[in-house]
Order: sequence, then C-alpha cells, then structure tokens
Amino acid sequence: MRIHRRARDDFGFNLGRAWGCWRELVCGFSNAFRAPGVSLDMLSLVPLGVRMHPRRVLAIVAALGLAVACAKVPITNRIQLNMIPEPIVNTIGKVSYNQMLSGVNVRRGGADADVLRKVGRRISRVANKKKYNWQYKLIVDDSINAWALPGGYIGFYTGILPVLRNEAGMAFVMGHEVGHATARHGAERLSQQLTLIGGLVGLELLLARETQWTPEQRAIVLGALGVGAEFGIMLPFSRMHESEADVIGLMYMAKAGYPPAESIKVWDRMNAAAGTGLPSFLSTHPSHKKRKKNLREWMSKARKRYERNKLDRDTRRVLWSGSATGRGRRL
Repeated sequence: MRIHRRARDDFGFNLGRAWGCWRELVCGFSNAFRAPGVSLDMLSLVPLGVRMHPRRVLAIVAALGLAVACAKVPITNRIQLNMIPEPIVNTIGKVSYNQMLSGVNVRRGGADADVLRKVGRRISRVANKKKYNWQYKLIVDDSINAWALPGGYIGFYTGILPVLRNEAGMAFVMGHEVGHATARHGAERLSQQLTLIGGLVGLELLLARETQWTPEQRAIVLGALGVGAEFGIMLPFSRMHESEADVIGLMYMAKAGYPPAESIKVWDRMNAAAGTGLPSFLSTHPSHKKRKKNLREWMSKARKRYERNKLDRDTRRVLWSGSATGRGRRL
C-alpha cells in the first residue's frame, strides 16, 4: 500500500535492518504484559544477521526511539514515545471501525444522532486535526460506554445518554474521546504490543490484506486501541491515558463553548449508575474520586476558556432522563 511506503520513508532508515532493534525495544517495554511463551530468544536478532553486544543494541534503539518516536500530547504537553506512524495507525482505526460497526445497530437518524453529530463537530473543530476523518456513530445498546479509534472514528452507545443528560454532558465525554484520538493513545499502547502481532511489518501485512486477521490479532489491536475490554485485554498506562483524556476533554469542551463544571456532574452520575456493580475491568481505570480531583485542578484554566467562547444557549437543558443501568461500562 502506498500509505505504508510513505510512512516507512518518514522513518528515515531501512525498516528491514532496524526490525530487530524494534523487536528488542518493544519486548523491553512489554515485559509485564506480553503473551505467554514469548521470549527474547524467540525475537533474536541472529536470524537477521545482526550481531551486536546487547548494550550497543539498547543504545542504538534508544537513539532511534528518541529520533523518530517522540511526540508532545496536546494540552498536557506530556512527551510520549510512539513508534507507529500516524498514517498507519489511522488506517488501523478505519479498518477496526468498519469491523465494529458491521454487526451492530447504528442509529443514523433522529434527534439523538443529530445532537451527537453537532457536538462531535464542535469538539473536533477545536481539536484542530483537519486530516482526521471525523465520524460519530450512535449505537443502539444498553452499555454505558463510548470509545474512539485513531483517525477520528467515534462511537457512543445509547445506554450512556441518561448519564450524559444534556448537550454539555455529551460535550465532555465527546472531548474525552476526541482527546484519546488527538493524544494518539491508541498508537502509544499499540506500540507496546507490536511483538504480539508481528511488529510493524505484521501491521502492514494485515492492512495490505496480504494476511488475514486472526481473532487473537484482532483482540490485541482493539485492546490496544482502547475498545478491547470484551477480549480481556487491558494494558498498562490506562490510568494515565484516561486521566489525560479527561483533562483534554475538559479543555476542548470549554473552548467549544460548553460549561466545564458539567464534567464533574457527569462523573457524579457515572458513579451513581455504577453503584456496587462496577465491572472488574474498571479496576485499571482511575477512581471517580481521583478523576474529579484531576478535573478540579484544571477547572480554573477551563473556565477562562469557557468565558471567552461560551455559547448563547442553554446546553444544560435535560435531553435524556431516566436511570442508567447499562452493562459493560468502560469510559
């Protein structure tokens, strides 16, 4: 595929020769969560004819990583190590999005879908990622959930609407999901999982359709992109990513003209909806108390943005009411 050749050129070095270094680097990052049976011996550099002292390999890999994979997250300005070029991971997002929507009931018309698209467009406009193919789909499902895939592909479940309650509540969650996309959290986590799917070359083969997605590979990819809880795939850095997406979402909603204080109320309603039936996989996410504390620390900055951009209509008018008792909560 042309997009992949261009991405390789962006790296500025021969992918084939560097492949052994990539495997060593990723294996080092993924010690805590790589698949059973995978070892450094299995990922040896010897088959490629590269014979180096381990210290020299690590030094080279570190230099390569800093040279090609450092990026700054919007709003928080955190420096992240991200090995996968944006064109590649955005194509993964598109492929995964189409697969996920193929077997679900998508509500394409009606007032709820219209509000979702309106809010999505306002938030994505302030995110300023013009090359992203922003899409917003409302899925008919009782789950209290929303998710985003690389490249701007976003899904909301109808089960989350009573928790959101109003347009401002939806703006916060939309900002949170858009934040995952613009901060490239999916690519950051997928970088840690390259050894499990054959590395960057494996990704290219999958995207070029020169090989088929196995259920295991699909589970790994979706899990890394943040929508794979149904596969039991939960990765390190989840707390950091979720807290970071909260902050980005808070600032995006404020800049888009929505009252940032509604973000705290959303988490109060989320907490009430969770009750005592909190799914075990939410244990890898920040607690509601910590998330609210994190939001309050950024609230003064958000209010300043809001005062400069606030809309001239009531975005806190109740649109969705009733009890939220959905399943599979993973926001």
